[in-house]
Formats: sequence, C-alpha cells, structure tokens
Amino acid sequence: MQFTNLTRANEIGANSYHVQAGDRGFLLDSGTHPKMDGNAALPHLGLLSSKPLDAILLSHSHLDHLGSMPVVMSDHPETRAYMTYGTSLIADRALHNSASVMSKQRNELHLPEYPFFTHGQVDHVTDRFEVVPCAREFELGGSKISFHEAGHVQGAAGIWIESGGHSLFYTGDVRFADMMITRGAQFPEKRPDTMVIECTRGATPAGNSWDHEVNRLAQSIIETYARGGSVLIPCFALGKTQEALKIIHDLIKERVLPDQMLYIGGLASTYNEIYDELANRVPRVCNGFKLENNLNLMVLERKDALKMKIGRGRLLLVSSGMMTPRTMSHLMTQRMAPDERHSIFFIGYVDPASPAGKVKAAGQGGRADLGGDAGEVDLKCRVDNFNFSSHCERNDMMEYVCKVRPRNVLLVHGEAASLEWFRNELSQKLPESKIIIPPSGETIEL
Repeated sequence: MQFTNLTRANEIGANSYHVQAGDRGFLLDSGTHPKMDGNAALPHLGLLSSKPLDAILLSHSHLDHLGSMPVVMSDHPETRAYMTYGTSLIADRALHNSASVMSKQRNELHLPEYPFFTHGQVDHVTDRFEVVPCAREFELGGSKISFHEAGHVQGAAGIWIESGGHSLFYTGDVRFADMMITRGAQFPEKRPDTMVIECTRGATPAGNSWDHEVNRLAQSIIETYARGGSVLIPCFALGKTQEALKIIHDLIKERVLPDQMLYIGGLASTYNEIYDELANRVPRVCNGFKLENNLNLMVLERKDALKMKIGRGRLLLVSSGMMTPRTMSHLMTQRMAPDERHSIFFIGYVDPASPAGKVKAAGQGGRADLGGDAGEVDLKCRVDNFNFSSHCERNDMMEYVCKVRPRNVLLVHGEAASLEWFRNELSQKLPESKIIIPPSGETIEL
C-alpha cells in the first residue's frame, strides 16, 4: 500500500490524500485551502494523472476536505464518491454555495480561473454520490471499506480501508467527546497497520470543559446585556452555528438567558434545515431536536445589518468565523467594536492571521486591522474566547492512538508545532511504531 499527501504543505490546508493498494486507488478527501484563492487553493491534483483513482472517500463536508472534489470528478468522469448520508446532504449545499461565491470572486479578486465548477457541474457530481451507512463494511475493487462516526460535525466519519493484507484507518477531523447535538466518535478499537490522524490541536493544551465554558459564556452574555450592549459571535455556518444555537436554546429553556430573537446568516439557516432533516435519521445527543422548531430565529441580511439598531440584548451568531472581509461578522465588528457596551465572543479556532485572529489577539483596548475597506479599528468592546472546539483535545487523540497501537502513524492536518508535538509524544509512547509526517507531494511505501 502507498500513501501520497496531496496537500500543498504540512498544515491545515486543502486536505487530500491518495492511497494505492495494488492497482486500485482511493482519494481520501479533496479540499480547498481556506486561506488561499485561485489555483493556489487546490491540492496537488496534477499528481493524480499518474495514479489510479477508483473512488473518492469523503470524510465530511467542510470545504477544506470537499471543495475541490468536483474538479477531480470532472477529470475522472467514471469515479464515484462515497460518504455518509449526512455528508451527502451537506456536500450538495456546500458545493453549490462555493460555486456562487467563486462566481462573485472572479471579478472581485481578478481570478479568471474561477469558478472551478458551475452549478450544473455540481449537479453532475452529486448524481455520482454513493451513500453508505456507518459501521457497515462494503467491498470496492477487492478492498474492504467502512465508515465510522467521527463526531466533529453531522455526517463526519473516519474511514477504514483493508486491502492486500494491509489496513489503514483515516480519522478525518474528529471529536471524541459529545457536543450539544453531535455525539462523539464511535471509532473501531481494532489495530490498523497504518493510522492517519488529524493534529489540529497538537500545540494546544486541554482547555476547560464544555460545561464550564457554557456557564462562563452565559455569565458573559448576561453582563453584556446589563451594560446595555449586544453580543456578536462570529461562527462558521456549518457545525459551529448549530452547536452554539443548541447551547443558547438550553440556556433560554433553563431561564438563564431571556427568551429572545437570535440573528443568524442565510447559509447557517440552510445548514439548520439539514441538521433538522437529520434529527431523526442519525444517532445524536439530542435525538429529534429541531433548531427551527425550538428557537426564535431571524436571518440577518446585509441591508438589514447596515441599518439595524444595535442596542441592548441582541445576540448575533453570524459568519464568517474568521471575519473575512465583506462577510456579516466583518460588517458587524466594524459597527460594534467602538462601543464599550458590546461584546465579541469567539467560540472556536481562529487563524491568527485572519481579521478574527487579530481582533482576538488585540483584545479590549487594542487596535486590530480588519482588512478590506475597514482598516484598523479601536476595540473598545469586550473581546473574549470560549473553548467550544469541534476538534478533539490532543490527549484524547493520544489515548486512542495508544490504545490501538498502529504500526505506522501518519500525522496530517496540523500546523508545524502541532505536528511536532504529536511526533515527539508518540515516539516516546509507541517506540515500536513509525511516526511519520508525510512530505507534501511525496509517496510513502507502507
């Protein structure tokens, strides 16, 4: 078995990995880089020209794992993509939204290669989706494959491949502990020959528990309201928004927070609908719970955001989580930052180089460059961070890897410091295993 890292660098980027077993080839994910534009956002897809590609195995539907899949499937018209039911629903919406965004960016960013694919091409791609249930083995070209719940976001799965006497398990993005809606990973406990693990939080020591952070968030919102202010929570439309809304729902139900209108973005509303469709279709922490039925939600349009009064007691959960210029969170930050009554709360990872990362680093009383037309702003509002990561704590990943003791461990999906932490720790705890950071573009014999 051979493994090729198609991601352009050892980082959290355009995740894509080729596995070859004999004369059969599988692509584990096919993403786009969240911080790059144009062709630089694609994986090393040219390397696929010399490799077999029988199927794409998709772990989940965040664009850093999904965004280039239509490009690959256009070049390989017979190849089909395998995924869970939840991932198939989300992937359809996510790819159509991506096509729309790229069409707008073509002229805004002067990128003639955009869009990488059209809405019509997305429809052709989704016609080649194959939905597979979790924990049920199926055969594909002589290989045995199974998907296993990975937590992280609805539909996410780790992928087990067994072929020619060698087994490989790809965790994808994973969270072992339950969240508010999505339950924790249900991974196999048998030993694989090779394990490919995400290393997102390798450089981050374990933070406070979710219960502790829920209480701290509630108190912080109450204090903001008491000052006569409102709260902005920049969050990703998929996954993060839905989990945050369930937190707020429970706080309202327990009468910790007042019953109130919650403002969200249009794309988040789309993903809410999918989460609600899955309410009775997949195992969850809160089976049957539907966001649209239990919360008073209003979709905030850009024109409304420009003119709405931001007084006391408004709670806005809008994208992007990174405050990308021209997004709703970027616009609302410009309006709320100069007012000491208001608060901006981050509830997950933010790229330090992004506008959100700069706001988080500067904190209250500092100045941050929001980019775009905004430039630098004075942060008179309160700024705080809460640990609601949808990725597993590094010690949880270590515990799982050490429990199943794979012969080879490949470290991916992490910045340099995170990858090194895992390499050092696993080298000590599993001295008989090979711990490898697979170089970009190179093929490794397993």
